[in-house]
Amino acid sequence: MLKEILGNRINVVENVKDWEDAIRTAAKPLVDDLSVKESYLDAMINNVKKYGTYIVVASKVAMPHSRPEDGVNKNCLALLKINEGVFFGDDTDEEDRVHLVFVLGTTDNDSHINTLTQLMEVIDDEEKIDRLSEAKTVSEITELL
Repeated sequence: MLKEILGNRINVVENVKDWEDAIRTAAKPLVDDLSVKESYLDAMINNVKKYGTYIVVASKVAMPHSRPEDGVNKNCLALLKINEGVFFGDDTDEEDRVHLVFVLGTTDNDSHINTLTQLMEVIDDEEKIDRLSEAKTVSEITELL
């Protein structure tokens, strides 16, 4: 089911400049297909600046998001795999590099529960996260999902 929700919104890059670039790059397919407005990217970044790195939800995984009214046009999900990883916040311990950035957009506070439940099943599976973090291509990622 996650494969269908993600569709062609999975990308793999070697590196990004910083965590802000990671969020913008991860969300680009959602802006391109009009699932979210550009303002949604700014809201996600501002949330991290205001509240800290709460979006790092597990080892190697970040899930940036914001409120529906910040620019979500339709429920959506995108994934960016960063081969070299990126640090969120001040911690620069190699084990804290984020390799998987799932951007979640929802039009209300309830409709995303099913997607979030499926996503958490993947995130809670450490072996799957390790394998996704090591994947080098979109097709490898799709197969793992």
